[in-house]
Amino acid sequence: MEIATTPLILQNRSLTRGQVWVDVRVQAELNVSAFVARQKVTGYVLDHVSDHMGGDEPSLVIDGERFLWRVPVYLSVLPHGRLGQVGTVDVDAQTGQLLVTKELIEELQHHAQALVERATS
Repeated sequence: MEIATTPLILQNRSLTRGQVWVDVRVQAELNVSAFVARQKVTGYVLDHVSDHMGGDEPSLVIDGERFLWRVPVYLSVLPHGRLGQVGTVDVDAQTGQLLVTKELIEELQHHAQALVERATS
């Protein structure tokens, strides 16, 4: 049995302050590995957003209904190298579906443009 070594993020938008006690025990069969999720995101952003973007090491997220791999997307531009993170793309860890919207793509492009402008100014 393989134990997950990626960070686990629990999302609860109603918790804003105060004391919290968390005892988490979760068992699930993930059909998509972190490696495959990263490959899927990298392939997608290369084909549909920019050939200067790629995925990085995912975090496992439980959003209350499903397990997701949250894959950071980074921008790299020669001669500057890696400029920084432009956003994240979630991948359903059961189905492998990328959770991508038109708004998310626009956000990635906007953040990439801002990073390029900072690097070249």
